[in-house]
Parts: sequence; C-alpha cells; structure tokens
Amino acid sequence: MFTIRLATIIILFGISACKTGAIVNEKPAESILIRSDYKIGEVTQLCAQAMQYANGQFDLIAKLSPEQRTIQNTLLAFEKTNAELTDAATPLTFMGSVSTNPSINKEGSACEDQLNQFEVSVFTRKDLYEAIQAQVALTPTHLQLQSETLKSFEDNGLKLPVDELKKVKELKQSLASMESQFSTNLNEDQSTVEFTEAELEGVPHDFINGLKKTTDGKFVVTTKEPDYVRIMDNSSHSETRRKMQDAYENRAAIANTKLLEDAIQLRQKIAAVMGYKSWADYRLHHRMAKDSETVLTFLNGLKQKLSLRNKDDLTLLLKFKKETDPTATELKAWDLRYYANQLKKRDYHLDKEVIREYFPLDRVMNGLFQVYSKLLSVHYIEEKGTQVWADGVKLYQIRNTADNELIGYFYIDFIPRAGKYGHAAAFPLISARFIDSGPRGKPGGQYSHPISAIVANLSAAENGKPVLLTHDEVETIFHEFGHIMHQTLTRAPFASLSGSNVDQDFVEAPSQMLENWVYSPEILTLLSGHYLDPSKKLPSELLQKIVAARDFNQGYFYTRQLVLALTDMTYHTTLGPVNSTQIYHDLHKELTGIDAIANSHFQASFGHLMGGYDAGYYGYLWSEVYAADLFTRFQKEGLQSPEVGLEYRKTILEKGKMIDAFELLREFLGREPNSEAFYRKLHLETSPGSR
Repeated sequence: MFTIRLATIIILFGISACKTGAIVNEKPAESILIRSDYKIGEVTQLCAQAMQYANGQFDLIAKLSPEQRTIQNTLLAFEKTNAELTDAATPLTFMGSVSTNPSINKEGSACEDQLNQFEVSVFTRKDLYEAIQAQVALTPTHLQLQSETLKSFEDNGLKLPVDELKKVKELKQSLASMESQFSTNLNEDQSTVEFTEAELEGVPHDFINGLKKTTDGKFVVTTKEPDYVRIMDNSSHSETRRKMQDAYENRAAIANTKLLEDAIQLRQKIAAVMGYKSWADYRLHHRMAKDSETVLTFLNGLKQKLSLRNKDDLTLLLKFKKETDPTATELKAWDLRYYANQLKKRDYHLDKEVIREYFPLDRVMNGLFQVYSKLLSVHYIEEKGTQVWADGVKLYQIRNTADNELIGYFYIDFIPRAGKYGHAAAFPLISARFIDSGPRGKPGGQYSHPISAIVANLSAAENGKPVLLTHDEVETIFHEFGHIMHQTLTRAPFASLSGSNVDQDFVEAPSQMLENWVYSPEILTLLSGHYLDPSKKLPSELLQKIVAARDFNQGYFYTRQLVLALTDMTYHTTLGPVNSTQIYHDLHKELTGIDAIANSHFQASFGHLMGGYDAGYYGYLWSEVYAADLFTRFQKEGLQSPEVGLEYRKTILEKGKMIDAFELLREFLGREPNSEAFYRKLHLETSPGSR
C-alpha cells in the first residue's frame, strides 16, 4: 500500500538516553504525529486532496518530453510522489481501523477503498510506464527501484493490448472495493452472545464480572478475540462453547461470504486476462515460491509429515474428554481449545489464569523494551502529551543507542473497543525513505522518521486489576513488535522498497523468529512480575513448564495452519464458481478428522483473504521455515548477543527489498538456508535437499 505526510515530525529537546527499557519524555509534544481529531467530512476531503495532488504530479511526469527526462524527474519523481501520497493518505485510512467516532471510521474505510482504486488507475497508466521504462539506470540502486516499479505496472497489465489493459483496470478497481467492504463489515460487526451464569461455569469470575448484562440478567459476550478465547478455553458447557464458536465463525457471514466468492471470480478473470492459469500463479510469480505448484508441493509434503502428529494430539484430547464424559465418542470443533487448555492444566499444571497474574502489560512492555534494546542497539522513550485516537494508546520514540539519533516512532493500541480492527497487526503509517536525493539522484539528504502502530485486542483490565496477559498474548506482542522493528529500523532509500515491503512469503520470518524469545527462561524471568508484587517473578517451576509445554498440541496447531493455507490455495487455484463454505468444511474434515461447526462460515471472517494475503496465507508456514533457520545463529551465539543482534538489524531489518530475500538469508547465516531447523522444531523427519 501507499503512504503523504500531513503531520510535521515532532521536534524534541532535552531527551536523555536510556539503554534498556523505555523512559518517559515529560515534555509535551510540540505537534501531532498522527491526527485523529478530524471533523465530520474532513477525512473525505483530505483523502480527495491527497489523490488530486498526486495525480497532478503524475501528469507533470508524463508530460515531460524524452529530451527532458532524467532519472531524477521521472523514476525518482514517481517514487517520491507515491511516497508522499502514502504518507498523507495512510493515516486517514488508518482511522477506519481505530477511530472511536463511527463517522470518522466510515470515512477512513471509504478513503481506503478510493485509494486502492486510485492505485490501480496509476499503475495502469501507459504514459507513466513507458516513461519509467525508457530510463537508463546507471546504478544498482536505481536499477532495483526501476525493476520493481516496472513489475508493479506489468502486474496491472501494462504489457497487454489497450482493450485488455482497460479490462484489467476495471476488474481490479471492482476487486479493490470488495476487499475494502469486506474489512469494513468485520470492523463494524457487533455480534454478541448471551449466556446465563450457569452457562458460564468454568469461566473466570473476574471476566464474568466485567461483562454487561441484559435486562433479564444474562451476560453479554462479544465476538472479539479476547472474549472468544476466554469462553472457548474455559467454559465446561459444550453448548456454551458451540454457541460461542458459531457466533464467532458467522460474523458478517452472509455479506462477506458473497463478497469473497465474487472476489474469487473476479480474480480468476484477472488472472486469465493476464495470461496465468490461476490467481495463485499470478500472485506468486514475483515471490520466493514463484508458482502454485511449488506452494502446493510444500504444503502437501508438510501435510503428510504432520498427519501422524495431529492424530496423536487429537487422540490424547479425545481420551481426556472421555475421562470427563464416558459417553463421548468423538471430538467436536468446539471441544478443541477447551480440552487442550484443560489437558495442559492437568499434565503441565499450566493454568492460563495463574500465568496471567505474572504478566501485567506494563511489566511485559518494559521487559520487551529491554530485550529489543540490548539486541538491536536502540532504546525507546514514551511520549507524553501528544494526541492519540483512544484512551490507552501510547506513543514511543525509537533512538539509536550509540549516538541517540532519532530513528522513528510507534504507537501501541491494545484494548478492544467497538469499531476497532479485530485482530493483531502492525500498521506502517509514515514510510521510511530518503526525503531528498543527492547529486545525480543518489540517495541522500534527510532520512524520514517512519511511524508505525501495533493494533491488537488483548485481555481487558478486570475487577480493578491491571491488564494481565496470557503467555500467548505475550508471544503475540513479541511477534508484532518484530514487524514494528522491521518497518522502522530500515535504511532502504526508497519507500516502496523499505521496511517490511519485502516478498510476502518472507515478511513474517523476522517476526516469527522473535517468538522464540518468550520460551527462554532468562527472557521470561525478565518479562514477568506479579501484578501485586513486581519483585515476584514467574516461579521457576511454572517457567520450566511453559517451556516444556511449547511442543504440546503442535501437531494440531500446524495442521490447523495447513487447513487455512490449503483453503486459500484451493480458492485461488480453482476455476469456475467456488463454494467457499464447502471447500473449507471439506478441508477441515480431511486434515483434522473433525467436522467444522455446522452452518458456519469461517471464511467470512478470514480477513487475510481480502486483506492482501489472498493466495498468500501459505507464507506463514513458508516463512516459518526461514524463521527457524535464522534462529539457529542466536541459539548458537546467544539470545541477547548485541553483536549478532546488530548484524541481524543491519542484514535483515535494514535492507528492505533492496536485496533478494535469499541473499539476505545467505548473508546472515553464512550458508544456504534450509528447512532442517523447522522440521527439528516439529520433531518431523527432515527432507534432504528440501528448502
């Protein structure tokens, strides 16, 4: 996606350095980084102005005569205009995911729709394509930018005849609207389920006491992720869990199922016009995997390896279920989280509610900052007095430890609320790039201060206690913060190639690797501190059990990931009409051996499929192979080694897409990457010669 700077970067004075953790800058912010105080209609107006200005700049580039053209006034001018548009419009579209004002929320979503369509219109302009194509890149840096820019045009049909190019443009603009509407429907969904107190037996009292009640005394549970998890992990009533999962998997079901299936049909048409046999092949040809055959070979090979582990995991769960219900003959879809959680309590003596007491959010964040500070040679400073879009949102600076240079900023927005993006994600808001060019167009001048935000939905504060996190939520924060570091520590010269703008089947690897840190006894001790007495760390016995239980139920977990990846690939390699519900239900049964919940439409809330991960969800498994391989260096040389961490920062995080992902891996590992560490992690047989 694109980013145009509306807000001026804050100028800060008198801020002291801190090598670990985050300190607070008590001086009020001089100005606003990301606005949220919009009046009704203002987001719409600013969005239109940003696109209008960009379009004018593109027209100026296109009107230059061949004799006037240079790298600076054509290729670099195009890149700069795109970056400025992104910096202006992304904070506006972001309001569609986080604003507490429903009207502003709608305007932000509408802006995203308009921006996506505008992007299609730009990258289907033959005059711009031919102008950029005609340039002679004299440096490797410019050649990489030119190559990737031309790919973006060609992926929109610029090599096609005019009539077919027009068709691709129309289809893609229709597709962009469908994708935006899908996300809006999920953000606006307010589905709830009502339960009596008896139906919530087993659910923690602190959670129940924080729920709203109906006039007849029933408790109202939302379908937001934290509520869903607390019910599914803890309710001893099968029917309560069934109702909860049914509601969760039917969010925006009717509207979004139709949008998804219509989008799949449009994607097939686009792929056909573009000359590809499927949408998956069209989407993959510039990624690490290259084609759908490679992806399906990878996924099906993993399916075979995981089948026995999955069967063993589910056999254990069914055996445990029979101990509590001797009449049970099978597992239901709504049993899986519950019995896994209860079995974990019994066999590993791991109670999520007890563990949460040792992970108050503030303590975890302070520990996280210490870990990342030491590892990546940066430190973090909390900004006070700046405007934010909701209570509880915080803003931080990132500064280089060696010289205290300001690098960038990030926000954290962790508490669920109505209209907010429903899962966890890292949003790049202001791009990283050189703002000005040096002589002959060489990257130089001032490097921008990128801004990102973690948006998540963690367990809310309950019964007067602070926000307390499960270990899974701690892992989620480590993962998403890895994305933030990828987006902000970059030093790539161009916005379109900086930060996490890398191959999509590599983008998760840097963050997935950092999930390993929350299974280190040393790191867990640092992160923990009882909410009543921070000096009381996670008890050694409990800590060791968390580490020991990491492998628990992993056969089912990765099989579930395969269900999602193969559902996506099946949707996007099938030709003709797609029954998205039937495909998902069939794959769920085939791979897990368990029926999906009847009349459910999980795919209607599978936001990845309409949020940029279409024909790309396999990337979570694919990139985890490389994440495991990257981690081997830290295993060997130390999880808190500043030397390895700094090398990781410079080799993996700073380069963006200026260098091929395979080359980055080879440079950091000092050898060819392979899948051995990934298979060892899953206790699976390795495949000689495999990735």
